[in-house]
Amino acid sequence: MSRFKIPAHRTTRVRAAVVVALFGLLSLAAPVSAKQYLVFNTLAFHFENADERRLFTPGIGWEFSPSSRVGFHAGTLSDSFGFQAGYAGLNYATRKFYAGPVGFRFIGGASIVHKQFHKNSEPETKILPLPVMEIGFSENAVLNISGSPKLDYAGQKNNAVLFFQFKLNFK
Repeated sequence: MSRFKIPAHRTTRVRAAVVVALFGLLSLAAPVSAKQYLVFNTLAFHFENADERRLFTPGIGWEFSPSSRVGFHAGTLSDSFGFQAGYAGLNYATRKFYAGPVGFRFIGGASIVHKQFHKNSEPETKILPLPVMEIGFSENAVLNISGSPKLDYAGQKNNAVLFFQFKLNFK
């Protein structure tokens, strides 16, 4: 038996950090024209039961999202209940279209998310859809708006939420 045991809440952080580092290293082999982002998770606005959840959900991640190709993302954040959550997944980004100086593109995909989904519950791992509207203010600064609708199915209840991420382009 090992004398050293890492508490469960710390192993989640370690796993998330390893996933982010691994995806970051894999993206080094990407073409120079591909978009790579350092992602800052910022806010989660819940439409119901907002008083039971945190608005500020700090976190950090990595995203590789070339236009019209498959990319990936991974990261860690403090979820709406304060649990150190982790995520990783695949994405597909459209080409940008412009409305004046602001660029828009849509990103779709799926993420494997390990987080606390309900108040006072154990963390769970689920595969979730990833619909994103990306707003580019410059070549290097982007705001992602993502979320999920309210879904009630098979005894599961999901609160409607909007997530906001700020991204900085690395390449």
